Amino acid sequence: MNATLRVVMSLVLVTLWMNSSLLAQHRQAPPGMFKDLDDELAGGAIVLHGKQLFIDNYVIEELAGAKKVLNQPVKHPKNPLIRRDQPWEANLSSPFGYGAVVRDERDGLYKIWYQIWHDDKDAVGSLGYVTSPDGITWEKPITDKQAGNNFAVFEPKEPWVSGAGVMIDSAEKNPERRFKMLYLAKPTGKPSSLQSCVAYSADGVHWKPEPENPLIPYSDTQIAPYWDARLNRFVAYLRFGPPNVRIISRIESEDFFHWSPKVTVVKKCKLDAPFSTELYTMGAMPYEGIYIGVLNTYHGETIKSIPDDQPWMDRVDNQLVFSRNGVTWQRVLKDGAISAIELRRERDWKQAAAQATFLPYGEFRKDWDWGQIYPHHPPLVVGDEIRFYYTGITGRHWHTYHKDTRDSGIGLATLRLDGFVSVNAADNAGSLTTKPLVFFGDTLIVNANAAGGSLTVEALDPDGKVIEGFGTADCTPITADSVRYIVSWKGNPDCHLLQARPIKLRFHLKNAKLYSFELKIRHNHYLQSYD
Repeated sequence: MNATLRVVMSLVLVTLWMNSSLLAQHRQAPPGMFKDLDDELAGGAIVLHGKQLFIDNYVIEELAGAKKVLNQPVKHPKNPLIRRDQPWEANLSSPFGYGAVVRDERDGLYKIWYQIWHDDKDAVGSLGYVTSPDGITWEKPITDKQAGNNFAVFEPKEPWVSGAGVMIDSAEKNPERRFKMLYLAKPTGKPSSLQSCVAYSADGVHWKPEPENPLIPYSDTQIAPYWDARLNRFVAYLRFGPPNVRIISRIESEDFFHWSPKVTVVKKCKLDAPFSTELYTMGAMPYEGIYIGVLNTYHGETIKSIPDDQPWMDRVDNQLVFSRNGVTWQRVLKDGAISAIELRRERDWKQAAAQATFLPYGEFRKDWDWGQIYPHHPPLVVGDEIRFYYTGITGRHWHTYHKDTRDSGIGLATLRLDGFVSVNAADNAGSLTTKPLVFFGDTLIVNANAAGGSLTVEALDPDGKVIEGFGTADCTPITADSVRYIVSWKGNPDCHLLQARPIKLRFHLKNAKLYSFELKIRHNHYLQSYD
């Protein structure tokens, strides 16, 4: 190729490149790709981040032909998973009591610490320790070589240990304090000496009590601590006292050593009157930007003979409680959370209380857990389910007066991920319309069961007008059961054109259940150039 031809070729290539660049520069962005947003444009829309559940009405504007439903965990068919089955347990005449459960990421084991009483008078208490690779099959390792049992070892030995709440502090720099415990002790063995204490452990087996104990005022039931990443503090729920009162208080700490004064956050109300309900204990956990609590509800305390038509008396089951800040809590009825103001209004509270059970005790005098249910703290999220481990007891609270044979074990009940309260519609169809929302993301994911039915979603502007391309007819119907179904319109799951603008979502359900929705970021939307 001669020099002149090479120059000509080079000029041609440069010209083509310049023209392509000019064409790219005149390429237009899709309508709505880029948006302005300020407080005036957002108006009163809720800015969403993360998953949205339906326990309260925070995102719900209207339900038409659909209703909210409280769902109960399903008890495991192999329950009880843990029983008294070792030689050193033969002389234990009292049942298991309060428990705490964790999954240790370091060794992959599930671990439970559970209350052991050594006599019917609860004069001496210890903590049993069990482990499991899968949370179903459990082992009782010999932890105290000298005594030959699976009891947690306290250094020095405490004369009485009860109500332990255990957590793993993954941010703790001192390996000797990776496991943290709040527990109760009676230094003199008498109820008058009852106190709330702290202990630490490197392995979850050998525990060292805090030298400055007691650190927290009296509580005579389980103390349930957790780390709240939102607050950057430890939080715990425990009983009010002294004096001993069956209501739920809250404390918090920056270092697990200095604890705030108690604040009562759950107390008796009209919901508790029909069945003379006492609020025995509560365990809680952060969950998807909200807080979930399981409340032990003790009904009809009595040592007198119980009529046959009132078998609920002197028994303990569980209700659900809900909070958006971990401080102000709402009771959850059959159709979701109810505010404090609503709890003071008149209604059929006996029916409401009867339908508010979340984790029920078993069938009277037949099941292994027919008398009392005490959930272990905290519930665990495992894959696509939430696990509630609990101590179940045959026999009522004052079993000796009722001549009940008392035994116990540890069982498991599971709930679908996000499955606390669902929005349900039958064959006649229904809908849920959200309040105005602003979100950041490009993909709508729903947790729903539409097997045998259908679920579609449309997007509306704040005035209720369907946004072009995102109508019901454009949506590919969901007809399956999935905890993370990707919604698509015209076969395309991309909904970034809806982001950063006030919209409403309307879910159309037919013979379906909707548990949650979430706007996630899944794709890149990059344009080389635009006008």
